[in-house]
Amino acid sequence: MDIKVQQEVNEVSKGICVYAVIVGLISFIISKEPIHIILGVVFGSIIAILNFRLLAITMEKAVDYSPGKAQAYSGIRYLIRMFIVAAVVFVSVKNPNINVIGTVLGLISTQIVIFIKKLIISRISRKEV
Repeated sequence: MDIKVQQEVNEVSKGICVYAVIVGLISFIISKEPIHIILGVVFGSIIAILNFRLLAITMEKAVDYSPGKAQAYSGIRYLIRMFIVAAVVFVSVKNPNINVIGTVLGLISTQIVIFIKKLIISRISRKEV
């Protein structure tokens, strides 16, 4: 993997871990059984990190293909990632020890971390101008 892409993946992965800790701490405050939520957040966060890494690998490989082949390759890899997410949600629904809401919060952690990172960067760049 390219060094810049690897650095970005690592930064987002660290952000997801911080997000999971924060959500876990909040679950201790608002939930009667926080362990189930924490298990869901950890489960969802691990899969979110996996999916983000798979996305990075897919995009790096797709750049080397012709446009048609890149589109087909990316589409198939997208379906694989969505199948993984569906399997995770299914397991979370079926397993009484894993909270579904916690799992979903973990799965969306990538989007939240990237949004917050972008928000912080835009505010810092505005102050510098």
